[in-house]
Amino acid sequence: MASTVASDEPSQSTQTAQDADLPLPGSLPLVDYEKVLFPWVANRAYVDLGWAQDKAWRDTGPFVFNMSFGIHPAVRMFYSPEIITWLEGGREGDIPDGAIVIKEMASPPAAQYDEHRAILEEQYKDDPSRVAEEMAEYAYEQGGLNWTVMVKDSTLSHGGWFFGSVYFADKDDMAARKPAIDTFEPPFSPPLGAGGDGMCMRCHASAAEELIFSALENIEGYPGDPLTFRVDESWRDLPNEQKPGLGADLTAMIETYLADAHDPASIRAAHVAAATASPTEVNAAFAATFPPKDGIDVTRTNLQALPSEWLDRVPARPDDTQHFLTSDNCVGCHGGLGGAPSGVTMFIQDGPGYGEGFNISQYGEWRWSPMGLAGRDPIFFAQLESEFALLEQAGAGELSDNLGTTCLSCHGAMGQRQLQIDAHASPELGLNGDVFKPEYTLLHEPLTQVEKDQQIADGTYDYHEYGNLAREGISCAVCHHIAPPEQAEGQPDYNKLDTYLMNSTTGVFRLNKANELMGPYSDVRQKPMQNAMGITPVHNDYIKDSEMCGTCHTINLPNVDAATDIPLPGFTDGEQAILNQAAANAVKFLADQYGATYREPLAGFQHSVEQATFLEWQNSEFADEATAQSCQDCHMKSNFQTPDGDISIDQVVTQIATIQDANLPAVPNILPRDEIDVPFRDDYKRHNFVGLNAFMVEMLSQFDEEMGLGARDPMTYATTGAQLALDTMAIQARDETADVKIESLSEANGTLEAVVSVDNKTGHRLPSGVGFRRAFLEVRVTDASGAQLWCSGCTNGAGVIIGPDGQPLLTEFLDVVPEGATEALYQPHHDVIDDQTQVQIYEELTQNAKKEFTTSFVHRVYHPKDNRLLPWGAAEPGTEAFRKRFGDSEVTAAFMKATMPEGRAENDEGLKQGKDELTYRIALPEGVDPADVTVSATLYSQAIPPYYLKQRFETAPDGPATQRLYYLASRLKTEGTLIENWKMRVQGDSAKLP
Repeated sequence: MASTVASDEPSQSTQTAQDADLPLPGSLPLVDYEKVLFPWVANRAYVDLGWAQDKAWRDTGPFVFNMSFGIHPAVRMFYSPEIITWLEGGREGDIPDGAIVIKEMASPPAAQYDEHRAILEEQYKDDPSRVAEEMAEYAYEQGGLNWTVMVKDSTLSHGGWFFGSVYFADKDDMAARKPAIDTFEPPFSPPLGAGGDGMCMRCHASAAEELIFSALENIEGYPGDPLTFRVDESWRDLPNEQKPGLGADLTAMIETYLADAHDPASIRAAHVAAATASPTEVNAAFAATFPPKDGIDVTRTNLQALPSEWLDRVPARPDDTQHFLTSDNCVGCHGGLGGAPSGVTMFIQDGPGYGEGFNISQYGEWRWSPMGLAGRDPIFFAQLESEFALLEQAGAGELSDNLGTTCLSCHGAMGQRQLQIDAHASPELGLNGDVFKPEYTLLHEPLTQVEKDQQIADGTYDYHEYGNLAREGISCAVCHHIAPPEQAEGQPDYNKLDTYLMNSTTGVFRLNKANELMGPYSDVRQKPMQNAMGITPVHNDYIKDSEMCGTCHTINLPNVDAATDIPLPGFTDGEQAILNQAAANAVKFLADQYGATYREPLAGFQHSVEQATFLEWQNSEFADEATAQSCQDCHMKSNFQTPDGDISIDQVVTQIATIQDANLPAVPNILPRDEIDVPFRDDYKRHNFVGLNAFMVEMLSQFDEEMGLGARDPMTYATTGAQLALDTMAIQARDETADVKIESLSEANGTLEAVVSVDNKTGHRLPSGVGFRRAFLEVRVTDASGAQLWCSGCTNGAGVIIGPDGQPLLTEFLDVVPEGATEALYQPHHDVIDDQTQVQIYEELTQNAKKEFTTSFVHRVYHPKDNRLLPWGAAEPGTEAFRKRFGDSEVTAAFMKATMPEGRAENDEGLKQGKDELTYRIALPEGVDPADVTVSATLYSQAIPPYYLKQRFETAPDGPATQRLYYLASRLKTEGTLIENWKMRVQGDSAKLP
């Protein structure tokens, strides 16, 4: 317990001070509350109430070379009577609701205010009110007076405090005492007010009691002296010869101070400065390929935009924390620090200014990863609209809610699962845990009473919290809560892998305790998280297990248009029964655990594996002990490098959290040092989580305003978050995805013969994930002048593969059915290519029950082609190699069938081993000297190929999410980006005749 000075009598301040006549923060929507509290603070109404105050202005850290190293600027605190009573009582018990601590802040150092006050006191010896009046004006005008305020309200969160930042947007507003109020309009920046979470928790969680450091020795009328820090003369108006270092001012560092994160005006200005206008010009090639028809091209005014990311706010609940809470609870400690004066933590600098560089903190990289963007993914939500439209067309529209909720159990995992938990645990709330509507992601906490009344009227008010959670996608609290699967009672005695396959795929993950978050370290400092959120960080090696990733990267879905009385084509009765039973097990688990039945109607259909990334890894040498590389090894990098190699760090060494610890200026009433001393880690793992989906990151980065995102990082001020994700993808594509090589080049009778190989370097198929991803080879022949003579796989500006006539290939959109045929044309797997209309495309193609090509996830009946490159070491079910790896498990064999090629590729032994090799026979135009030509082979990736977009735009053109995708895709700038001409380069090679 911190020592305090006891008092036999109530202090003068508690006898005469008055309580503030203010509502509690939880009684009003956020903006309405700010409109009450902020003007009250900005007009210093607390002074008239006679509140206790600090003895003088004081610094929060050293001030040297004209630069503050304090956590805040110069401060002077005011304390409501409830705070003083609690301090006088030895900081014991709970602070009552309604208690307020106000921190006045002005430009440092504090000495200038103390000296100015001394001058005024000498000038107005008999007029203390005049001194106080002029000191206040001096703080406003010369110090840029602003405030942080804490208001106690135990109904808000586990921590039970409202944190607010009060400032004036400009001089006119200061003169009028009109403070800024949140609007949540673009450009988006962190809110000024936050109930129970946010960046302030970074330090306040280290307080010994009640999340505040307040001490009586700082306050007028009590014994003792405040902490003091070194302050040199650099701030004074003196000749340089009388200043430290002859007036050296460390200019670059001073400039960083001007953007200090504790100055709310500067942080708002920084976010405005970082904003860029979204593209508005339609790409001509895109519009020609996908003409705007059926009302699909809406105006910006009519576009369905998403709420600000700073409305994704769900703090830990007051009495008993829930499982899922938003990342703004984490960002303060796990969001990095971007340079002097705050320090450099989980950050790579490439310049002297604060925030110049790359935020590699857990929050910083997750935010712009596909996992962090999953709940805002415009492609995913357009896909859902197509699925619902197809179900309606088939007369099965009643399944839409079941399917949507299933899909959102990964893409909106926190919202979907927390709704399910709450509906089951508290039936009196009247929540429907069996339906999670995509529209919930458009909801947010009402900011005004008008908004609240509207949500209550339309029946959405009870669901806004779950929308806030869902927009965060696969957020911190998802992975750090996932527990290993367990066999249910009555199940066979499965091995570890089969236990997972039969109980934990398709987003049906088990959870650990709500008040624990698991991580890889056993020596973490637990108390700050316990103080802030009521959550204890605990060690659990499962966080490093690829199986944890598999729960959302092994997807077993129904095929709603297939016959239910016979297996799907290619499956035996036994194999089909296993996949169906896995789906039935999920139904039972959800019913037993949460009373949820939403998957039950889907369980009656024949199931198949729609995504198999984890299975592909498991059935590869990457999962073998001698050559093991986990998902985390590849997708949570330990090193850092820029694409140009200018910065290259083999192993990042850093702290994993930034809190009020021994590295910061001292404060009173802090936790013991051994509870807040955060160690440096020499095995830090970045949370980059990227593959090759540069399309989505570019889309959300270029249209951040429409998608509710801000360009500037909240803790480090870096503006490179999206670019860092793209740079990591570029390095991964170039160095870690595939090797492309022209193995040989020869010529006979005017015909070139080139043998081209593609070697898969990943631990899964290439491409992997959803079936519509594709990679293709562009093989181009040019003459000595660079003019093109021949090309297989060339594209137009919309990424459409074209023939020698410049027109899309007949196979490109999977919708050309030749006369007399029953199925549309497509590119088969090729061993030999001798025509420019033939292209090697690595892809999975599926057809519905009518043998129409489809990108639906639940109409995947036929599989005419799957020639995606297998990872090295893949073993075919039924072979000795397979039995050696997996034993005789029928469960494993049934699931692993999804890792094998289909169609012509079934017979390509090279592709099955991880390396495809094919021959190009190229007839040169007459008169061309073969010795003068160059052959180039380039592998490209398309995460969202043209045929996929065409199916989206034609299936649900009136859907708001589909219209949003069209708006973004048609205006997306690709020139000069990783996805120029709507394709992403992976690797390539070129050769000339010897």
